This record gives sequence, structure tokens and C-alpha cells, in this order.
Amino acid sequence: MVTRRQFLLLAGEAGVSLAVSGCAASPPLRKDVFEEFGDPARPYLGLATSLREEHSYEARIEGKIPTRLRGTLYRNGPGLFDRNGLRKRNLLDGDGMVQSFRFHDQGVHYRNRFVRTEKYLAEESAGRFTRESWSTQAPGGWWANFMAPGKLTGQASITVFYWRDRLYAFDECSLPYELDPDTLETSGLSHLGLPEGMTVYAAHAKLDPRNGEWLHFGVRYGPASKLHVTIFSSSGALKHHRELTLPRNVYMHDWFVSGNYLIFNLHPVEIDYLGVLLCRRSLVDSLNWRPEKGNLVMVLDREGDNPPFFLDASASYMWHTLNAYEEGGDLVADYIGYRNPDHFVGRHPLVSAVMTGQKGDHVYPGELRRYRIDTKARTLREETVGKGSYEWPRINEQLRCCNYRFGYMARARPGAFFWNEIVRIDMKTVQTDSYDFGPTCYCTEPVFIPLPGRAYSFEHASEPGFVATEVFDSMTRRSFLALFQAEQLASGPVAIVHLTHHVPFSYHGWWHPE
Repeated sequence: MVTRRQFLLLAGEAGVSLAVSGCAASPPLRKDVFEEFGDPARPYLGLATSLREEHSYEARIEGKIPTRLRGTLYRNGPGLFDRNGLRKRNLLDGDGMVQSFRFHDQGVHYRNRFVRTEKYLAEESAGRFTRESWSTQAPGGWWANFMAPGKLTGQASITVFYWRDRLYAFDECSLPYELDPDTLETSGLSHLGLPEGMTVYAAHAKLDPRNGEWLHFGVRYGPASKLHVTIFSSSGALKHHRELTLPRNVYMHDWFVSGNYLIFNLHPVEIDYLGVLLCRRSLVDSLNWRPEKGNLVMVLDREGDNPPFFLDASASYMWHTLNAYEEGGDLVADYIGYRNPDHFVGRHPLVSAVMTGQKGDHVYPGELRRYRIDTKARTLREETVGKGSYEWPRINEQLRCCNYRFGYMARARPGAFFWNEIVRIDMKTVQTDSYDFGPTCYCTEPVFIPLPGRAYSFEHASEPGFVATEVFDSMTRRSFLALFQAEQLASGPVAIVHLTHHVPFSYHGWWHPE
């Protein structure tokens, strides 16, 4: 990516220096405008309330933990939104906090720790914000951000993966941080064994259960954004790396991986790089929704260097994919799509407004959608599998990159944005099974936990196992982990792991068996 100094030097002769006057447009917010935990009209504000303490204790269990359930559920998300009277501008922006729920013979041990990133350590030492992040510029106006480094530093706040006896916390398009899987202590920034500067990683890697490969994509954002594909073999060795110039400068969060293909959904969320490079606004505040351009779906061979092919689709914003697989001559790719990402991009999006206690915009819900691609004819058909307000889709990870039967996700009530319900969808019959936690409880991504020694197939009409989701109860201002039998969601949790505190907005989880 072109650094700010390089950009300004190259553009100076053209008079760009005349445009750099003025103030930064994305400064931190004042903390005193936000009411922690909210009120009956805004019960969800606890999700935007920082958790400043780190804990380690045996949790109180309601119900009975199944004897076959032994292992650790890890979760990651932003745990700290404010420092020294100032606050981040976006709910999706904060210092990463990894949690572990360790299921053992006597119960469940809970632990949470902040990832000691370079940014976290510097700001913890200073006692205030000193670095920019993807939604919020550093305090001090334009000059303070102009003098800052010409790239964002990762907060390790989105996903967490257990791989080859180590734990890794990922952010958007940076390098992961390695943690001890037992203590959650941060070992440091990791290049995953590759030379510095060779590649970059986004948050959503994919683990192929058939061959043990760990697949990554990442984007070096800039005026000519570069896509990086990095694949590690089960031994940890680099198997494949490829770099391509993207035909669009768009923000991407997730991707699809099947047995033979990689699919990138280039939805029309364009980045105004002039404002970013001139330090006038943050990356998030430089995003624009251009629905008239539609989606551009890029299909790439999983191995080799063949050029990709492109297919047009209707405009649909994508946060997260469900899965992709090959069926006959078709490539099937399932995801959650929004006709308009007004909750994230726009004049008053909810994920920004909530940081000051406002409701913001969120008219368009997340729908369960499907691309069906004929790789020989190079045609694409679009289907809507399920309407509603879905997000945080997961599958049984033993069927990743393969044909699968069931999807697990969170669902919001009509007109609401945050999610109160978890749902299991039969992707063959489109029948659903669900559990509603009630209007004052907010759940997160449901993680499927397979039975030990069980072999799963899409051909089976059942998928026994467990589903775990973390829930914030706005009435008690505490959180809990709800554990369900996967085939009987509507029957309610078989066990609840009670925490002694709340947990803010948590993103993604990963199960590692004992």
C-alpha cells in the first residue's frame, strides 16, 4: 500500500497540499455522551459498554454439562471501547479480548484476557488513545494523524483459531497475534513462519477438514488494492501463495472456499482513498455504498495460477459466508446478504450511532442467500433461501468446503437489529428450529460442537451435537453461555454457564476438543 508520505510527495506538484487544510473528520467521541448499560428503551447498550477487568474463575453452572463435552470454547471480540474520557466511533472497533470456556470433569473454567497488541500496550502505558484505528482517528486533529504511521495497527479483535497447538487472534488485514491456549497470555505478533511483508491476513481463515489445510485471504488496501491468498498445509508449511490486483477498491470481510475454488464477493462498498491518505477521515467513514454497480463475483482456482473469471450479480452486502461446495456442475455459495448495509454505511448507521446511545438506521435485514455458479458455462443464479434478520452464520466445521445439511445462525426480531434468537436451518428442506431468549437478552454467533468420534455427512437427516452461544442479559447486566442439544434447540438450553460480569459485543468463536 502506498504510504501517506509517498502519496503526498507524489501528489504535491499537482497541488494536493492545498487540500490538506482543515480538521480530522473522525476524531474520538466524548465518553460522557454515552450511558453505560442504557435503560429500558435502550437495553442493548451493554453490548457497547467496555469490560475493563480480566477474570479467571470456576463458573456457576445451571443444569448439567454433558459428560461427552470436554474441551475449550474460545471467543474473540472488542472488549475495550474507551480511554481517558474518549470513546471509539464504531461498535465494531475496540481492543481485542479473547475468552475461554474450558469444560472439564468438575465444571467450566472461565478466563478472559486482552490481546497485548502493540497498540494496546502503547495506549495502556499512556492511559489514553494514541493510535488511529479503522473507525477512529487519533486525538489531536489532522496533524496528529498525518504524523502517525501510514498504516493501521491490528487490534486482534475479530476471530480466534486453534492451529497446531497454538491460538491465534486475527483482525482485518494485518498479522495475527499468537496466544497461549491455556493461559491466553500473548506471545506476540506472528508471521506464521513466513518472511515479513510477504502476505497479509484478513480475519476469516478457513480450515479444510479433509486435508488439514489452513486457507487465508487478505487485502493490502490502497489505490490499487492487492488480494493475497495464502494456504498452509497440515504440517504448517506454506503450500501456495498468490497476489492479484483487484478490479475494484472495495471493503471485504469474508470469502468462500470450496474443494476446488475460492470465491470473492466484490460487493459495491467502495473506499474513498483520497480522504484516508490525506488523513481527513477514517477508513470506515470513507466507505460508500454504490448499489447501481451491483456485485462482481470473482472465482479463482484454489491451486495454480490460472486467471480468475468474473460474474455479475445484484447488489448485496456480505458480512459473513455460511459455506461453499460443489454439486454436480454447480458451485454453491451460501451467505448472509443485505440489500443495503445501512446499519454500517451511510449517514447515521446503527453501529456508529449506538456508541453515543442513539438508535441509528437499520432498515434492511440480513437474508440467507445463495449463489449457484455453473463453472463451465460461467453463469450465475441467485436465490433467497431464507428471509428474516439473520447474522453470525456457522456450520459444523467438519463439513467446511463440502456439501452440508444444517446452518446455525442468530436472528433478530422484526424491526430490531441485535439478535435475540438462535436458529438451525435445514438447507435441504428450509425448515427451521429456533430458541428465543426474550426481548432483553442478546445472543452471539452459535458455535456447533461435534460429538467426539462422530462422522458427519450432508446425507444424514440429523446432526447430533451441541450448540453454544454467549448471551448478554440486560436485566442482570451479566452474560452467560447457553448450551443446547443441536437437534432440540426449541427445548431450550441443557446447561447455562453463568458469568459474574457482562461481556460486550462478541464476534466469533472456535471449539477445540480435549
